[in-house]
Amino acid sequence: MTLREEHLAGKPAPDSFLRAAQRLQVAPAAAAVFEDALSGVAAGRAGNFGFVVGVDRVGQAEALRRHGADVVVTDLAELL
Repeated sequence: MTLREEHLAGKPAPDSFLRAAQRLQVAPAAAAVFEDALSGVAAGRAGNFGFVVGVDRVGQAEALRRHGADVVVTDLAELL
């Protein structure tokens, strides 16, 4: 799936995440978004996803939280 093929708006619009959830037959409220971009975190929040994880790769933890991350990690292994 590509945004261009499906004529979907890019982030911070939640369209691509919502389409992926639809294809997986999962309600957004029952799904999680993992993103390192502020626009991706905002898209996850705008799509009403159940859990939005911000992955801080460049020292922007507070900005990720402000954009809607429920939790911020520096490494996905922190979630194990």
